[in-house]
Amino acid sequence: MADTYLTDWYLEEWGKSAVARGFTHNSPKFGDSSFIHTSEIVGVEVDEQKQMIIFHTVSGSKYVAAFADIKCKAEAVENTRVIFSYMNIPASFLDKAFVLAKEKNKTLVSSLEQNLVNGDLYLQLGAGGIEKVYFKYEEKVQKVSCRVHSGMFTDSYLYTILGVVDFRHYEFIGNSVDTYHMSDSIKRLVVNNVGAVPVTIDHKVYKIGQTVTCVTEENHPEGLFSPDVFNGKGLFSNFIKEGDSNV
Repeated sequence: MADTYLTDWYLEEWGKSAVARGFTHNSPKFGDSSFIHTSEIVGVEVDEQKQMIIFHTVSGSKYVAAFADIKCKAEAVENTRVIFSYMNIPASFLDKAFVLAKEKNKTLVSSLEQNLVNGDLYLQLGAGGIEKVYFKYEEKVQKVSCRVHSGMFTDSYLYTILGVVDFRHYEFIGNSVDTYHMSDSIKRLVVNNVGAVPVTIDHKVYKIGQTVTCVTEENHPEGLFSPDVFNGKGLFSNFIKEGDSNV
């Protein structure tokens, strides 16, 4: 069975044991870039030469996690450090992983700053979801975090920086995803498909690799009822005029 790789990974306590969380790649069960948690970890191997950690789970699965792909967030690293201590894994491995991850992230941001133009929304994704989002605004590249809104019938994913950018979509289904809002500040989508199969966004197919698409009403229409609070364009937008404080 082929190994499943985890990116943006970290460990989390799970009862008296621990699980790994992260985005999957090369998985027989999940689409690339699906965010999952594993079943309980029952064994760990550290390959210092290849700079990777291998997690074995109670279900018999094996997950490979490169040092440089650990989640570059202090809280996640510290939680992982505590769990590593239970597993008798030296903290030096984690320190090395965090340094490599920060260097990798710094290289990505530097590349985006050079290659993106103002109004570009960069999406790193696969068939199972979006891993990273960055937006270039006023000559600066900013990371855009995600909030998940649990709906009655489907979940929605909100990437926002107040007053700067707002990008929202529904769940990925069958290598495809529909958006329901993009703020006017987004001029182009720069889609980096890091998965193994094409991904469809609003009926446009994005092949493996990087594709740039200009955002228009035709290729990314606004939903009828937009819950957006920044540059919203819902059903009643035409009735709201600038400076009309009584509406």
